[in-house]
Amino acid sequence: MKVRLILFSLLSFLATCQITGQQLKPFVKGGLTIGLFEGTDASNESAGHTGLNLGAGIQIPLSKSHPTFLEPALVLISKGNVYDVSKAGGRVTFNLWYFETQLDFVYRWKIGTHWRIPIGTGLYGAYGISSKVSATNGITWFQGIHVGKSPSMFDDEIGANRWDAGWRVCTFGAEYRQFALRCDFEIGFFSQFRNKKLYTLEKKSQGANWAFSLNIGYSF
Repeated sequence: MKVRLILFSLLSFLATCQITGQQLKPFVKGGLTIGLFEGTDASNESAGHTGLNLGAGIQIPLSKSHPTFLEPALVLISKGNVYDVSKAGGRVTFNLWYFETQLDFVYRWKIGTHWRIPIGTGLYGAYGISSKVSATNGITWFQGIHVGKSPSMFDDEIGANRWDAGWRVCTFGAEYRQFALRCDFEIGFFSQFRNKKLYTLEKKSQGANWAFSLNIGYSF
């Protein structure tokens, strides 16, 4: 019922834009994402986790006199973190995949005939669909987690939070005709660690998702 209501609301919104004469531009984008959990563990060095993202969205003009746009998008994105375990000489990797909805407010400066500089900010909401904890160099246990069996973060044993939401602090880049190069920076509002066993991972913070993405895109 909720899914039908969301789809109906989205279709109604798009239909209203068409009726009011707003020209919608669908776009696709994809690229690399470097993820971190906010803060670091006191006993292990934290490094960025490199993943991928792929998504699509719509550019909705908000004004005929100013180049302002609303850009909703749905993105499949990989986030997480990597810990260098110095005592064991190996690494523990947290890899989390999300379906993420993004809503950006973007202003586009026009430079010359075909170039534009977009800059904006927005919000995101995400739901975790897959996750895996893995380790190298024979590490089997890390902060009370049996990483040797490659558990899922979302299993009851670990109990990580599937839901995530946050602030898309800045999105900026360059566009030439229908092609785009964009950089995004996101800060999560909530900790990914709901199980008390995992609080020792992030002694200085909540362990929220931070992510930096570098994307290429194409608008139709």
